[in-house]
Amino acid sequence: MTKLAFVLGSNWLLSIAELLVYIQDRGLAGTLIDHSRHAAIIDVEQRINRDQIIDMQSALGGAYKIGKVIWEYDIDVPLKAYAAKRVASKEDLKEIRKCPWLRIVWPSAKGKKIRFGISTYPVIDGRFPIDFKRFAQGMNDQVKKLLIENGARRADYFLYNKPDRRVEKRLNIALWPKTIARNALLSPPNAEILAVFSDRKLYIARTNIVYDSMLQQYRDESRPFTSAEISTSPKICRTLLNLAGARPRDKILDPFCGTGTLLMEAALLDMKCIGVDIDGDQVQGARSNLKWLANDLGEKLDYNIIKGDSRNLSSLIKTQIDAVAFEPPLGPIYKNPPSMKEAAETIRSLTVLYREVLKEISTILRPDGRVAMTIPVINSVGGPISIEFDKLIENTGLGLYRMLSDESIKTGKNIDTRLKIRPNRELIPERKRGQIVQRAVIVLEK
Repeated sequence: MTKLAFVLGSNWLLSIAELLVYIQDRGLAGTLIDHSRHAAIIDVEQRINRDQIIDMQSALGGAYKIGKVIWEYDIDVPLKAYAAKRVASKEDLKEIRKCPWLRIVWPSAKGKKIRFGISTYPVIDGRFPIDFKRFAQGMNDQVKKLLIENGARRADYFLYNKPDRRVEKRLNIALWPKTIARNALLSPPNAEILAVFSDRKLYIARTNIVYDSMLQQYRDESRPFTSAEISTSPKICRTLLNLAGARPRDKILDPFCGTGTLLMEAALLDMKCIGVDIDGDQVQGARSNLKWLANDLGEKLDYNIIKGDSRNLSSLIKTQIDAVAFEPPLGPIYKNPPSMKEAAETIRSLTVLYREVLKEISTILRPDGRVAMTIPVINSVGGPISIEFDKLIENTGLGLYRMLSDESIKTGKNIDTRLKIRPNRELIPERKRGQIVQRAVIVLEK
């Protein structure tokens, strides 16, 4: 049995859905036993080794860090030890400062130079009766003190306690992947420790692997062809691939491949890639990007980019496809919110396009195959308008695959309302503040 802590992406609900699908598709018995808006704790019945954890991180789009849970505290202990608005309990402060988990991370510190950091993940956004900044500073100081007492020649820690680079008002007291990589914190005897808070517990985990943000940035900036239009992020591409059930050596189809971002992610995961796009410039761009990626990796990649109309897929592709993942055209780029009538007409025409493509996908998709895609949600002057599922899948041979099954979620009934998960979801929003056309993620199955 292995209890894992996953640090989640900004869309925590979509990240959890991806995690549970990924684990299930690999024949593992995993259950979500606790979570916050920053992290998920998943109990896997099987033993998971380091190589398997590294494979998970390389495949997942919605997890930034993965660590093995090594200790747990009831939430009352840090609540009393680091109370935000009342005097700290000396007894509970003494209890948490014992750090009994230290011996698990560093069985022997004698004579070693150790660099470390404790990354703290609050329950939601810091509005919780714990002084998280004081906790983060205090725990780093205490671990340093204990390491020296245990014979370490030197102990230095890294602590990030500045405004979040993405949202200035958001509390951020966790180390960034770049800091971890630059200071080799995952190379023993160094370590990053995750302090993950839920509304019931504090979990202490040792980080095994983090998302390689520098490598992703290099690929984004170095590839020869980019589109001026809005593109799908590489991490969302990986999430779509996992929700579609894509595995290494599977044949993957993106019927609206654009410049090939999703295909590049699939190729990096050792998948056989087929892309289709009606725009010749985009097709040429996708071919250039895949060729560049192959040269950069020094490997032969299995891909085929086809110029054509995906409403005629069955005449373009003469092989069975294992999984389909894509972001289709989401309609016009509005400068101002459209009228409800205008938005409804856009949704109607897009529904027709998607349905025609899905009918074609169904003819070449393997019998148990899945399709993961985004759909638009248009914020019109009269409110949001999106696609009706019954019209989308009508006569396509595909049905809705419901995410976040209630069998895989055991987080308790008295959870904070802001953290409650409605199981068996037909879609998960992928919102970005201020956008008129937003996305939602859906999964279909044959």
